[in-house]
Amino acid sequence: MTSLTSLLSIANMGLQAQTAGLDATGQNVANASTPGYSRVSANLETTSVADGYAGSVQVTGISRTVDQFAFANLVSEQGKSGAATARSDALATTQNIVAPSTTIADDINTFFTSTTTLEGSPSDPSARAGVLAAATQVAQDFSSTANALTAQRSSLLSQAQSTSTTLNTQLSQIAKLNGQIATAVGGGNEPTDLEDQRDALVSTVSTAIGAQVIPGANGQVTLLSSGTALVSGTSAATIGVTLDSSQNLKITATIGNGTANDITTNVTSGTLGGIREARDTDIPNAQSQLDSFANDFTTSVNAVQSSGYGLDGVTGRNLFTPSATVAGAAAAMTVDPSVAGNPSAIAASSTAGGVPGNNDIAVKLNALATGNLAGGSTPTTTYANLAASVGNAKSSADSETSLRTSTVTQATNLNSSVSGVNIDDEMTNLTAFQRAYEANSKVLQTADTLLEGLMEDL
Repeated sequence: MTSLTSLLSIANMGLQAQTAGLDATGQNVANASTPGYSRVSANLETTSVADGYAGSVQVTGISRTVDQFAFANLVSEQGKSGAATARSDALATTQNIVAPSTTIADDINTFFTSTTTLEGSPSDPSARAGVLAAATQVAQDFSSTANALTAQRSSLLSQAQSTSTTLNTQLSQIAKLNGQIATAVGGGNEPTDLEDQRDALVSTVSTAIGAQVIPGANGQVTLLSSGTALVSGTSAATIGVTLDSSQNLKITATIGNGTANDITTNVTSGTLGGIREARDTDIPNAQSQLDSFANDFTTSVNAVQSSGYGLDGVTGRNLFTPSATVAGAAAAMTVDPSVAGNPSAIAASSTAGGVPGNNDIAVKLNALATGNLAGGSTPTTTYANLAASVGNAKSSADSETSLRTSTVTQATNLNSSVSGVNIDDEMTNLTAFQRAYEANSKVLQTADTLLEGLMEDL
């Protein structure tokens, strides 16, 4: 009697175990295409005498199939990819600003074409008007390009602040999920859905700022980034983005009501890291080159123009307003008020007596086209160097983006090989659990039949 009763219990526990396996397999199949889903499996263990019936099987829970190393590697690569993509996107805009379809170089060439005309017809007022119009266009080009770069830096500040706002919401959600997971685990449950939600948020956070994941007790994780804890247990940091005294990004992390820690120099990964590099390194480099170019061009042209005489016999007038400093020279570049609107102020002769037919100053102006500016290069080469500098930075960012796209794909595939659902494997498992269920059902029926026969003989 005792053995038949035990057999019934063993078969019953077997049915429960195979049912759990079928449930897990069904869940996997249903979520085969669900983003962020991790494959689950029923944890089955052989029972002992201490469990009540030796040699049976029991379900100890449902768990996700994850590899912490593979997931940590994926998170790391996502951070690097986020930085590369953000920098590449920003530099695409910078490149369009510095090298549009009609460039500063094109309009400088037009300026020197006008000085060639002046050289050939120094007594023709329309030739001087052409020089003035071309100079006005050059000044506007320098100024508008500089202002566009400044506007882009302002736009990138707004983008970084928007990223931090979204990031803070996600960090808060991760901390909340940490608490829910710990409560569920403490209650003997397996919150696989909550863990999947948290891991998806961790990936998103890493793309924004880069992160490291450290597993903790009760299923919780600690999230580290840029030398600080973004999430610890149920506490989340608040990321702030402002400007420092140099007008560069200042990124801070605040835990609770504590002091805001400056983590700027450590933010090199994620979207924020890419924005920071483009905004505070790449664009300022372009601005500096543009300012030097504007200052050198202004100085060279003014040196010649101010030494000559206009049609009105007046000398000492600059063509462009000199800048007090190199920094900001491009944005401030304008035609000098003493010349603006007055083509007769354009000089062509080095002496008052040579007006209007002498052209030696026009010749000197025209020679600037092939002469070196203060920076050591011709105007055309100077602009080409500026455009090439931005282009090289963009090319480097594009190469990094391509590399990181590849490494993220590899990391994703590695993580999916462990945590992802393979339909073929699930079909095999489904068949195995089905057969085992049918066998346990047969054992249960046999034990029931024997027990029924025994009862009839009594």
